[in-house]
Amino acid sequence: MSCITVQDRAVAINPTRSCAPIGTMLANYGVHGAITINHGSQGCATYPRHQMSRHFREPVEVATTSLTEKTTVYGGKSNLLAALKNVWERFHPTMIVVCSTCLSETIGDDVPGIIDEFVERHPEVTVPILSVKTPSYIGNHTTGFDNFLKEIAANLPDRRKKKGETNGKINMIPGWVNPGDIRELKHMLREMGLHGLWLTDYSETLDGGYYEPRPPFPRGGTTIEELRSSSKSLATIALQRYVGGEAARIYERRYNVPAHVLTMPIGLVNTDAFIDTLVEITDHTIPEALQVERARLLDALVDTHMYTTGLRVALYGDPDLLEGLVGLVAEMGMTPAYILTAADTAPWAERMLELTGELGVESEIILKGDLHELHKRIKAHPVDLLIGHSKGKFIADAENIPLVRVGFPVEDRFGYHRRAIVGYNGSIALVDEITNQVFERRASAIVSNTLLERGVEGPSQVPIPLRNGKVVV
Repeated sequence: MSCITVQDRAVAINPTRSCAPIGTMLANYGVHGAITINHGSQGCATYPRHQMSRHFREPVEVATTSLTEKTTVYGGKSNLLAALKNVWERFHPTMIVVCSTCLSETIGDDVPGIIDEFVERHPEVTVPILSVKTPSYIGNHTTGFDNFLKEIAANLPDRRKKKGETNGKINMIPGWVNPGDIRELKHMLREMGLHGLWLTDYSETLDGGYYEPRPPFPRGGTTIEELRSSSKSLATIALQRYVGGEAARIYERRYNVPAHVLTMPIGLVNTDAFIDTLVEITDHTIPEALQVERARLLDALVDTHMYTTGLRVALYGDPDLLEGLVGLVAEMGMTPAYILTAADTAPWAERMLELTGELGVESEIILKGDLHELHKRIKAHPVDLLIGHSKGKFIADAENIPLVRVGFPVEDRFGYHRRAIVGYNGSIALVDEITNQVFERRASAIVSNTLLERGVEGPSQVPIPLRNGKVVV
């Protein structure tokens, strides 16, 4: 039977999380022409930029109010007013988002009040200016992303909606995913003959091309006009419960746009649920192309089951990502021995307890955990595979366990942000990656669908019985 444990150690060693402001910065990159102002010290902007650049391999521009010792004592109002003025005059963005930090929250700066004062002083500034609370001592990077989405849902959509008026689109909230995931989701909607309104879309802004001359803002992203019209959509689909789920419910409460909050579509069952939801909303039929992709995923699961069934896996990362991955791991016949997240989300833990019970697997679900805690458990009770981001490489190297890299950040590999792990195609790629990692570390050869452990002699080394110079059959 699965169980829930909570790490009681106060100090994090090799944490699995990042700071809250980075979530707002990433989400805002999915709005065309928008700029984030980080209201804190220079380091509070440099660290997220560094992390995002190493993962996405793109230049990341974020403004900062550069709070110092003086502003810590007397307040950062003057710095924020100056930053707003400079950003507007130099860039003329389509939207400005001010995210707070531990420092500005602790000294008690009234960010919404400062924004109101700036707008009153500068009536020529007509673009929306939003404030997002992201102190890093509350939540983590997914909290910042989720808070941004809630601010968008509550403040930007046009509330003037006539009865029966619709833009014919579906609000899509993919949550914290990679550009490759967003492109795969777009492909699935196109095959269904549907149009998505993405909250938000950084599939090009953080995975773009090289253009001469360089445009003032990265190509792509959801426009402000689209965000304003999102109150007229047919429905809202949030593909992660804890990053976008509450924003979808805001659309339902405020604008009467039906909300559908799903599990991240990784694996067969979770992707089926996503497709079924699209059919429910629109009455469209499932096209043959998607049926073929589904059949191909099912075939991949069948083809690999003899190599993966019975393996013990340790997973770590964000709650929504883990919920999707556990489904796929179970479909591959593996046991998710440890499921660790840095978040302190009791409802998620209860949901995982229920899910592992439904799947018939026994897992330890660890809340507020770090990779040091995971390493201790793996030393005591080893696993066959690790699934998570790059910070797990220290465990993988120390214990000689293969690591399948997913999530954020992946900084020791190139191009992983372009890979999709969602949908039928993304799940196929993940099944292939997992199986190949098993081959790489555990097998010296694959003969007649048999996985030969290292140290076992290959067939060419086995003596062949002969009689009168002929092989004995």
